[in-house]
Amino acid sequence: MRRRWSPAVRHLLTVGGLCCWFAVLASAPAAEDAPAPASPEEPTAAVESAPAAPDSEESAPADPELPAVFSKRVPESVDDLRELQDHLRTLVEKLSACTVSIQIGPAQGSGVIVTNNGYILTAAHVSGKPGRRVDAIVLHDGRTVTGMTLGRDDTLDAGLIKIDQGADWPHADMAPAQSIEFGEWCVAAGHPGGYHDGRPPVMRLGRVLFATKRVIQSDCELVGGDSGGPLFDMQGRVIGINSRIGEETQLNFHVPIVAYSQSWERLTTSESFNSHSGALLGISGKPHAAGLEVTTVHPGDPADDAKIKVGDILVTFGARKVATLAQLIELVGTYQPRREVKLELLRDGKLVEVKVRLGFRFD
Repeated sequence: MRRRWSPAVRHLLTVGGLCCWFAVLASAPAAEDAPAPASPEEPTAAVESAPAAPDSEESAPADPELPAVFSKRVPESVDDLRELQDHLRTLVEKLSACTVSIQIGPAQGSGVIVTNNGYILTAAHVSGKPGRRVDAIVLHDGRTVTGMTLGRDDTLDAGLIKIDQGADWPHADMAPAQSIEFGEWCVAAGHPGGYHDGRPPVMRLGRVLFATKRVIQSDCELVGGDSGGPLFDMQGRVIGINSRIGEETQLNFHVPIVAYSQSWERLTTSESFNSHSGALLGISGKPHAAGLEVTTVHPGDPADDAKIKVGDILVTFGARKVATLAQLIELVGTYQPRREVKLELLRDGKLVEVKVRLGFRFD
């Protein structure tokens, strides 16, 4: 079942976001006392041993002192809004310091530094294949360094970059994978439209609308250039990475932090790989001479919505032939949830084309 806020709740969230004026706060001048890293050098081909994933409870402790407003479903008064605003003011400098702009060739995106030695989380469609030179990583204060792309999970859109040299980089902690909750407040950061001289990272306040181990959806507004930027919780920890703009700019998708923490070794050793996207079709079946015979259509799932019937023979999924249920599950996982896919079915001896909009798996 798809969870949605009621119109009244959405109105309160919008009012709360406007009253906080968070985008204005985030435009305040960046701190001038940030430590200067060592001058970057040319990247080398040396392979480092893979560091441990920075995702433990010890490295990202929960803050028991969050204001009471964050335990409420919505702000209930002007005092609540002021309390929320005051807390966000305390986060702006920290969140800005670790959010970077990334330029690789003509493409621009965003990222977030998560270790003191310069590992940067970003989107795979920003970083591209492993071993690419990153021409410019622009820090919050305008300084530019270089780096190298490392591993990527193409399906979940998780990418990793390493700054060439230096240490003691400003960074944010990665939140524990199980800490993300439906309805919690969050902040999306990035460089929409690319880096602008004198403009710090732009911050947008919102809520988590949906979360699984493969995708997060929020109502934080995203535009071009925000891809790869961080999604923070109210403790300033990274809970996701900006990935795709939804059908509305206020309904957007993020790579969950678990996609990085669980695959940290593969990412740091420059592996390019694919995971199941979490997309759902909603049928069971058995092999048939012409394809896969549908034996079950799960009520309310995408296949049911598309009027697929028990007894149909699934011949192709996305123009690829289907022979077994295991193969179909793998094929479905190569598409993102909400993607529309064309299927070919044999029904009563006739070939029928059906379009299905894939759903989400909740496991």
